Amino acid sequence: MSQFFKCITSQSFDAKVGQMGSWIAANAVLCMGMYKLTKLPLSETEFFFGVLLVLTVSLLMVLMGLILPLTYRKANGSID
Repeated sequence: MSQFFKCITSQSFDAKVGQMGSWIAANAVLCMGMYKLTKLPLSETEFFFGVLLVLTVSLLMVLMGLILPLTYRKANGSID
């Protein structure tokens, strides 16, 4: 069964790709979300909560990108 789970990339490369992917996704969500919010006929309250939601999702993706390299370093024992 272990033959199906061979690693083809290093863990540090995976962490960097995950980090860049989450940052790119955060920027994409932010740009597309703001663009879509400006095109919808929303009241001020709906627009405010829409912006808040888009910013929250983008911030969560950025935080996920910041945590990925830390989990790699913790797994290798370089952080106490």
